Amino acid sequence: MDFTKKIFRRVGADAMLTESSDLRFYLTGFASSFGYVYTDAQESILFTDPRYAESAKACMKGQYIGVEVAGSADAVFDFIRSRKIKKLAVPFERLTVPKMLRLKKCGFKLVDSMPAFTDAMECKTAEELALIERACSVAEQAYVRLLGQLKEGMTENEAAALLEYEMRLCGAEDRSFETIAAFGANTSVPHHASGDTRLRKGMPVLFDFGCKVGGYCSDITRTFLFGKGDNEEFAKVYAAVSEAHEAALEGILPGMTGREADELARSRLRRYGLDKFFTHSLGHGIGVNIHESPTLGPSGTHVLREGMVFSDEPGVYFEGKFGIRIEDTVHLTAGGAVSFMKTDKKLTVL
Repeated sequence: MDFTKKIFRRVGADAMLTESSDLRFYLTGFASSFGYVYTDAQESILFTDPRYAESAKACMKGQYIGVEVAGSADAVFDFIRSRKIKKLAVPFERLTVPKMLRLKKCGFKLVDSMPAFTDAMECKTAEELALIERACSVAEQAYVRLLGQLKEGMTENEAAALLEYEMRLCGAEDRSFETIAAFGANTSVPHHASGDTRLRKGMPVLFDFGCKVGGYCSDITRTFLFGKGDNEEFAKVYAAVSEAHEAALEGILPGMTGREADELARSRLRRYGLDKFFTHSLGHGIGVNIHESPTLGPSGTHVLREGMVFSDEPGVYFEGKFGIRIEDTVHLTAGGAVSFMKTDKKLTVL
């Protein structure tokens, strides 16, 4: 995926320098803790240190990006100065103040490359979509395997660890973010930190999780009941959240704004007096990072475009009682939003 030239043409600079690990990976497909990608009108070079040199050269073999060994940022800056570069594009929001001052001290006039990255990363190529689809499939396979292993008395931490283990077994290279396992009243906290709460019969259970395949993320949330109990209220709320989730999935179209997409789900919850308990946005972009542009929420002004990948995750939360969230990773086609997920989203009682 040759993104370097595409982005470089948009920034309007003599050269472009990219250090941030996620943006570097986007340009090269190579992950490392240190590195810079330099791009000008003639070439692209990945500068890395001796720890990564061999694997970087193997990854870049036959590609459009060369590899050079540089033990420090100063060596990279010296190389750029040797090219007589005056206007240098860097992603401002990823730049630390000390690094910015060092670049200015080198005499570079800095311009912002981040808008070009954001625009390019919003719409996925066929290759990127295939990786995200695989990451979704792996996450779902692991979840199905997990359900058969849940036992009364298991802690949230144990369940989260088991789910992450199963994702690895199914082909994940990493998790997309810290796995959330919430039992009982803890499900009312949208970003609960998994702890020592033990699973008991009749408890609601929420898992929010995802994995990476080929450097691309998946994101999924499933909520269910562990055994039967007095669940009439839970079932009614679940049905409303499910309706909101499906309304968004069926209604989102290219050309809508993120605000309009969010309202598709929020208006359904409003019918049941539940919209005030929907305390977050409907969704966020997904790709190399688990949170990317666009934002699908009440303040979302981005226009949704074909090729975008984002979450569809309405949820409602009753403090101290329970919460319900249903989330798929979806991609936007000319005809509307299509979910990558295959698992049944009907209310499950284990």
